[in-house]
Amino acid sequence: MKKFIIGLLLLVSGCAFQTLNDGLPYLVGKPIDSAVDVLGLPSRKMEIGNYTVYEWSNQYSTTIPITTPNTTYTSGNVGTSSINMSSTSYNTNYIPVNNICSIKLSVNGLNIIQRWEWKGNQGGCQYYSNGVKRLIP
Repeated sequence: MKKFIIGLLLLVSGCAFQTLNDGLPYLVGKPIDSAVDVLGLPSRKMEIGNYTVYEWSNQYSTTIPITTPNTTYTSGNVGTSSINMSSTSYNTNYIPVNNICSIKLSVNGLNIIQRWEWKGNQGGCQYYSNGVKRLIP
């Protein structure tokens, strides 16, 4: 069951990941204001050599419900007839998930975006992915 959950999370996570990979390259060569238009205000700004790096970051914890069936089987006799019955109840467990995302854009002295990188997971990056979708033709 654990492998199924991890596989499901990876399958769903591909959406935001693909959007960021497809959309962020469209910001290269554009002014940093273009990124602010789709990502919002950056979380922080760092000076590294001749570059300025802007970072957008998001982190929060939540839980996701995982419901699993619990089936019990009963057999017996009614009179001279044998019967087989089953009943199913469902158990729901809540699994903690830490959602995180970081997007970094490097700009040159003219505030033109030169490089991009990101890391995170579906829950953390979904918000930024929604804005980046507007960049993809």
